[in-house]
Amino acid sequence: MNRRFAEALGRVRAVIFDMDGTLLDSERLSQKAWAAGAREFGLDVPKEFFLKMIGHRTADCARILEECHGSAIPRDAIAAASARHYAELVARGVPVMPGARECMEIFSGAGLKIGLATSTRRVNAEKKLRAARLWDFFAAETCGDEVAVGKPDPEIYATTALRLGVAAAECLAIEDSPTGWESAFRAGCAAVLVPDLVAPTKFSLEHAIAVFPSLTALAAEISAMSPALSQTKNPAKNAGT
Repeated sequence: MNRRFAEALGRVRAVIFDMDGTLLDSERLSQKAWAAGAREFGLDVPKEFFLKMIGHRTADCARILEECHGSAIPRDAIAAASARHYAELVARGVPVMPGARECMEIFSGAGLKIGLATSTRRVNAEKKLRAARLWDFFAAETCGDEVAVGKPDPEIYATTALRLGVAAAECLAIEDSPTGWESAFRAGCAAVLVPDLVAPTKFSLEHAIAVFPSLTALAAEISAMSPALSQTKNPAKNAGT
């Protein structure tokens, strides 16, 4: 049992989840969409540049693409084409990460508030999470079009904590990417890593409260920590459907 994680779990009042790559297996769809969008303009998206995009908002992703192909590319048009391809892929369904619902049910059942901090625009985030039947777990959400600066800036996590009515230090944050993890860490959350496509950085490995190979593994860990969960200060429960 991870003692550091258990101690953090005993003092948190809320849990804030990232969405893409954490709750939903959507980063692979994003990779396909950016590749298709760039291809319309005779360009490619090398894997190393796509991995840099993970965790960022669309506008920031387009700027990262400029690092690869130069500032003369029609980045806004590429972003729009990629968004069109992504919408087509999402319409076919986005897989829920194994263990996602189980984690949310355990946290909710323990009386912890659940929040969302995603770089995705609200209209798209809500559509995907409603389709996955996860939206109703959230007591508060902050989306990429509701902050001035995207991840790794801490604004999105600080804002979500404020909307939940708790201090950031009383929030457990669950992220898949170093970019998102840094955002949560800088906000003062107890930040957990569940890596997906991007390998953790040395700094995140050293400072993460815990690193889990999957949400299934996280669910198993928190299930074994019922005494720690019972110490939470928030008696109210979220209802999830």
